[in-house]
Amino acid sequence: MQELNITLIGDSIAKGIIINDTKLTKVQNSACSLIEQFLNCKIKNLSVFGQTLKRVAEKKIIETYITNLDSTMRNIVVFSIGGNDSDYDWQEVAKDPTLNHDPKTKSDEFITLLKQMINKLKKKGVDVWITGLPPVNSEKYFKNVISKVADGNAILKFYGGDITNIQRHQELYNFLLYKTAISTDCKFLDVRSHFLKKRDFLNSYCKDGAHPNEQGHKEIATEIINQLIYYGVKPQPKIN
Repeated sequence: MQELNITLIGDSIAKGIIINDTKLTKVQNSACSLIEQFLNCKIKNLSVFGQTLKRVAEKKIIETYITNLDSTMRNIVVFSIGGNDSDYDWQEVAKDPTLNHDPKTKSDEFITLLKQMINKLKKKGVDVWITGLPPVNSEKYFKNVISKVADGNAILKFYGGDITNIQRHQELYNFLLYKTAISTDCKFLDVRSHFLKKRDFLNSYCKDGAHPNEQGHKEIATEIINQLIYYGVKPQPKIN
């Protein structure tokens, strides 16, 4: 069995960050750490709070990864990203909510960047996996995040008085991830459906309505582990 070499490229959720009031905390039993325990291997986690695909490109993370690639291993890169790309610079939006502001990464640019990174990795024999986005709750995100950094009334004007646009816009980026995975023959790990099926999904979330709490991380890990088993990914042999 080839030794697994898994690298995770993501944002604060993939990093295991939770938000208690305004404090950022690293959760002990993050989804990543629980999956590590199941696979019996260390996952190199390159996730960063606030990370976007555009920043991954600017920092040349993929190029650096390829430069240091060990072709004797089964190399897997997992993209767990997109939530911040779909977000806006809320202070800029609030200055003039009548304008058609762009998100941090426009949808067409997001697809282009992701496909470019996937193609570079696949040419080097790297397996590429993509995770879906956990859903966001519009009301909590608007109240506890957006309205803390910008004029909430102005943001409401930008959204035409309908803050449910927040979750619909984020859903678009989840669809872009899924569509790109299909078109590039990458495995897609669906974590969104689990939360959408739960009537009490907010019990698995922090106050901001965007970051899963520790319980949410356990649920994400369970969903991904079940899909890894389906795809035939087995734990590494334990070394005595």
